[in-house]
Amino acid sequence: MKKRFLKAAAIILWLLVWQILSVIIGKELLLPSPYITFATLIRLLSQPAFYNQILYSLLRIVAGFLTAVISAFLLGVIAGLNKNVEILLSPFITVIRSTPVMSFIILAIIWFSYNLAPLAVNIIMCFPPIYDNVVKGIRSTDNKLLDMAKVYRVQPVKVFTGIYLASVKPFLMAGMNTAIGLSFRVAVAAEVLANPRYGIGTKLLQAKYNLDTAEVFAWTFVILLLSFLFEQLFKKITEGGRRNAPAEKSDKII
Repeated sequence: MKKRFLKAAAIILWLLVWQILSVIIGKELLLPSPYITFATLIRLLSQPAFYNQILYSLLRIVAGFLTAVISAFLLGVIAGLNKNVEILLSPFITVIRSTPVMSFIILAIIWFSYNLAPLAVNIIMCFPPIYDNVVKGIRSTDNKLLDMAKVYRVQPVKVFTGIYLASVKPFLMAGMNTAIGLSFRVAVAAEVLANPRYGIGTKLLQAKYNLDTAEVFAWTFVILLLSFLFEQLFKKITEGGRRNAPAEKSDKII
């Protein structure tokens, strides 16, 4: 209860700081007040097109995130089991980490359509954190368990599902948790540059052209809220998986 009270107090404090700064600056174009921002958000909520923008952005975010998870998991497992594959993929991972996101967005716009560019960039940028964690998870597998599996001649499939997956799971969850927040930022940034017909980034760009700072703040709040909700949903799913894990673990290895 105390923690919730402190969080609520912190939010109220920063809203007051925001309001005071807005009054001091005195220009809505530079810093609209919280009231004007949330009034703008209410206005957007009453427009049917508002939900189309969110739907298309969420489709790109979720599709890109899931594609990155599947591809990074598969390649991460292979690279974790085979050092040569990891060496082969290392230049690709290094390039992704070192290249500015904007460079990938511009290239994606050139190579793909305006609608597909945000999806492609989302996949590329979410891949490394998940891949790295999967490789670490495979490499951290307990060798004693693997030796025991060899002695008892456990089937390879059960070794993988019972030993390797158990080792990889917490690393995979950590990588996915990092990628979820990243996917929202990257996809919306790509939409701002790619300017597809529907998307939160497109509406941000239009608000900027219209010098409607309150709408920029409102759409930014929507992004933050959606990102927070997806992160909380992911935590609920993973926490539920952890609670169920002990009951299932004993059946997987033997």
